[in-house]
Amino acid sequence: MTVEDQPTEKEPDPRFTFANERTFLAWNRTALALVVGGLAVVQFLKIAFGGAQLIIALPLIGLGGAISYASYKLWQDNERALRRGEPLPRSILPRVLVYCVVGLGLVASALAVAQTAKG
Repeated sequence: MTVEDQPTEKEPDPRFTFANERTFLAWNRTALALVVGGLAVVQFLKIAFGGAQLIIALPLIGLGGAISYASYKLWQDNERALRRGEPLPRSILPRVLVYCVVGLGLVASALAVAQTAKG
């Protein structure tokens, strides 16, 4: 690829850069909440089934880490697209978050029903 073939980059409007950064920070707040929620499950939730806390906690902590990494990658891709004047890439983060939270909610509900039925 020659220098002429490379897309020209220009400084984007600061409002777009700041909006991209705010979105990145919002995703990281969500990721931090998931990690802290997972740690809270381990510390404060008492379920009679051995290891049941980990069934809920570990996916929350892992999802938090994955969302944090993915949000950084999305921030980079958005920043690059803004500088090149290209369309912004689509994000799968909302869909991933919704599916994972719904799945974890179903598992937590099943554990709560089993806990209640046990006694």
